[in-house]
Amino acid sequence: MSPSGTSLSSPPTTALSSTPLYNFPALQNIQNALKDAGLGDSAKETVPHNADVYNSPPTKAVPSARTFRSDIRDRMTEMVHIFNKSNASFTVNIYPFLSLYANKDFPFYYAFFEGTTAPIMDNEIKYTNVFDAYFDTLVSSLKAVGVPDLPIIIREVGWPTDSNINANAQNTERFYNNLLPRYPLRPNTDIDFYLFGLIDKDAKSIDPGNFERHWGIFRYDGKPKFPMDLSGMVPASKLLVPAKNVNYLREKWCLLNPGAKDGYPKKLADNVNYACTFSDCTTLGYGSSCNGLDADANASYAFNMYFQAQG
Repeated sequence: MSPSGTSLSSPPTTALSSTPLYNFPALQNIQNALKDAGLGDSAKETVPHNADVYNSPPTKAVPSARTFRSDIRDRMTEMVHIFNKSNASFTVNIYPFLSLYANKDFPFYYAFFEGTTAPIMDNEIKYTNVFDAYFDTLVSSLKAVGVPDLPIIIREVGWPTDSNINANAQNTERFYNNLLPRYPLRPNTDIDFYLFGLIDKDAKSIDPGNFERHWGIFRYDGKPKFPMDLSGMVPASKLLVPAKNVNYLREKWCLLNPGAKDGYPKKLADNVNYACTFSDCTTLGYGSSCNGLDADANASYAFNMYFQAQG
């Protein structure tokens, strides 16, 4: 347990996944199709999973005490043995940001590999961050079902840069600067991981949170949002570079007419909501980069985004 009483390796979501129960038949069909096509040795099938596929013991939620959830354990066991038989990998998404987002009591520094002053002990292993705990939870789960050496690929890992109190370029840079130089927990083993993502997605669903549209490490014009060395070298030596030969249109903005006050207090909120429904206003929310605008500027932003989005 962490100093605050928060489980270091608690799942970041409350809606538990049931996908293993439904995608297992599809996995079998794909495997059979690959074999029939003579591609069974070269094309590998896999299924990505989130951190909600593990159990969460109430008294000792350390990685070594955990395994796949009881309601999906049989299917997960069958699935990982298929991966093992075909020399495929287990793919997993690990998002320390979601642990911080889902639990206001989660220790901030554990999301950034910086919990060295209050490590979590699991037998002889010392955990200073939630990334390692999630990874070793998967290793323990695989060992419990008989495939301890199954290769692991981190399919998604990242940190958003806007639309949440903890989502900004400074924290994203801090996260990546701690993540990229790290060694894998399995000794002498290279682990592939994929950063999410390249650029922001202004039409992505925001059901999980407004931050879902802001995971990119580049701006739309190809400029890096923050200094970053993908090689993980410390100190950084090969930083990201902006895209070349980007043509910019003349700056044009839609602004609220300060003279058009008749009836606007009554209609403004509805019009702003309409504009934001058909564009992206996530940066106006609490803790976001444009949260400090006054009412007129807030409306101007919303209307401008609407007209830009509608071309």
